[in-house]
Amino acid sequence: MLLDACLSASFESYVEKILDAYSACGIAVAIIDQNGPAAESFFGFRDRERRLPIDRDTIFGLASVTKSFTCLAILQLAEQGKVDLDAPVCRYIPAFQNTHRAKPVLVRHLMSHTGSFWPVKRKTVEPLARRMGIWGKGVDLAYSVPFSEEAVREVSAGLDAQEIPLGNPGEYFSYSNDSFGLLSDIIRTQGGEDTYADYLNKEILLPLNMTRSGCGFLPPAADPNGAILYEERDGRQLVTRDYHDDAFVMMGGGAVKSTLRDMQQYLSLFLQEGAPLIRPDSFRRMTRSCASYRPAVGYGFGLATGRLAGHTVFGHGGSLTGVSSAIGLCPDAGAGVCVLSNTTGVPASSIAEAALRLCLGEEPHPWEPPCLEPWPADLQQKAVGRYVSLEGSDIEIQTGETGMRVLSSGQEKAYRFGAPGILYLKSKMTWSDLTLFPDGKGDIFALRYGGRMLARQK
Repeated sequence: MLLDACLSASFESYVEKILDAYSACGIAVAIIDQNGPAAESFFGFRDRERRLPIDRDTIFGLASVTKSFTCLAILQLAEQGKVDLDAPVCRYIPAFQNTHRAKPVLVRHLMSHTGSFWPVKRKTVEPLARRMGIWGKGVDLAYSVPFSEEAVREVSAGLDAQEIPLGNPGEYFSYSNDSFGLLSDIIRTQGGEDTYADYLNKEILLPLNMTRSGCGFLPPAADPNGAILYEERDGRQLVTRDYHDDAFVMMGGGAVKSTLRDMQQYLSLFLQEGAPLIRPDSFRRMTRSCASYRPAVGYGFGLATGRLAGHTVFGHGGSLTGVSSAIGLCPDAGAGVCVLSNTTGVPASSIAEAALRLCLGEEPHPWEPPCLEPWPADLQQKAVGRYVSLEGSDIEIQTGETGMRVLSSGQEKAYRFGAPGILYLKSKMTWSDLTLFPDGKGDIFALRYGGRMLARQK
């Protein structure tokens, strides 16, 4: 792939602006084509204090990019007849009782975040490990069978405790780390290995020669070429190598750590329609939209799918403490991109989109929503209220003499009107979509923001 020099310079200038605007310590970007690596760019440092550079083998967290690995594993097991995507989850996870639901949650609902679960407070590794008495004992929790067994019981109980489901399974998309994480246990019990992490090593990472990748918490923290993790927290900068921080108890939601070199191997898999790990028909099912995720963007199995400059694209982003990541692929262009950063909150998905624009010969500028007319006054009035998520976010919509105001976690946000019921909220250099959802009477019962459904407070 021959990249235009002027567009490449524009792309690098864009990433430099992000580096400054988001106080990012380091960002690494790779572009591949059908023949392998096409371009690599490194910005900033893996260790700011010692000014150590990033290279192809620097270990970063992937966070939710892990979800594509998880769905690959499930599809492998489905091809072998060990998992039925249309089976109730409780067939494979007896701890999950499907409580308070008239219809069963199926395996494929977990894979597409359509299991009818409201967002809940994230269940993280440290509290559970402390309760079990194994925290700080030198145990790598990703490879602990007792930890895996206790994690699935805790997550299942939390999901079953939701007394009022978000509709029926398959009806609404709402990003759910906990319910998606249940797939980890299906892989563990049906895949013939002790843990999800062991299965991933044997059946995905080693076959792809991803030798510096894995789910473990301890190896990347001790690796001399592992990235230091940075996050602004309470007005101060957290500097750590603790990959446990805010990590999910179930590894399939966000535990993989990797390098730019290894991720180029992973991207090649998608440019080859899943070969050699899954069949082309499984690959197409993985990348085919099952549910509406964002305006004009769908969600398949562990991947979002949409259109860019007239071409089909798919990918996924991720965020954890000291982790911002994204992958993006455009089959028409035969191109894949990976973005890795060791700083929380960096818009890695926007960088990945800009890199795909570069591959398509387009100016790699950030996307901006068009300026449309305000919603009708009655719709604005219906939207007024406070919407909350147990995961920690809230949105408040107000109206007054000066028009509509939108506050996210108490901070007023600039916005643009989209089609009726859709808003775009500005945050530094990016825009996030917000969508209203009416009930059968036409009243707004929830909105979706950041992929999560937030319930309207009574």
